[in-house]
Amino acid sequence: MTDLLALDEIALLDSLIAETIEPIAPPAALKTQIVAAVRGVPQGSSTVRADEGGWSQVAKGITVKTLAFDRTRRTATLLMKFAPGSAMPEHDHHGPEQSYVVSGSCHIGSVSLRAGDFHTAPAGSHHGAVVSDEGCLLLLVVDQDDCRAA
Repeated sequence: MTDLLALDEIALLDSLIAETIEPIAPPAALKTQIVAAVRGVPQGSSTVRADEGGWSQVAKGITVKTLAFDRTRRTATLLMKFAPGSAMPEHDHHGPEQSYVVSGSCHIGSVSLRAGDFHTAPAGSHHGAVVSDEGCLLLLVVDQDDCRAA
C-alpha cells in the first residue's frame, strides 16, 4: 500500500470538500478588481458604482459626489443632486464648467434646463443661482479649483 492518493481519489476529495465549504461574497473592492482582471479592463481605469456612498452635502438639499479627478487637465467630474425646491447661490467660475441635466430640471440664472440639456459656462464667468423646483441630477465637469470651492 502506498501513502499517495490516486488522481481519482484527489478529485473525489476535492468535490467532497467543495460541498462542505459555505460560499461567501468577496468584499466589493476585491470583486471589482477580479471582474476587471477577467474582463481585461485597462490598467488605471476606475468605476464608481451608483449604489455606493460618497455623497456630501454642499448646501441645504444639495449633495455632490466626486466621480473623477483629471490631474493633467485639472478638472473634476461630479454628480450634483438637487432636492425639490433647493438652490445653489450665484457664483463665479475660475475655469470652465460643463453641465448636463441627467434627470429633472433646473434654472441656471435665467436659462431653463431639463433632462438631456447641456450648458457650459466659460472660465471667469458669473451666473445666477442654480434653482431646481422639481429636483434634478446634474453631471458636471469643472475646474479643479472650482471643485474645491463647492
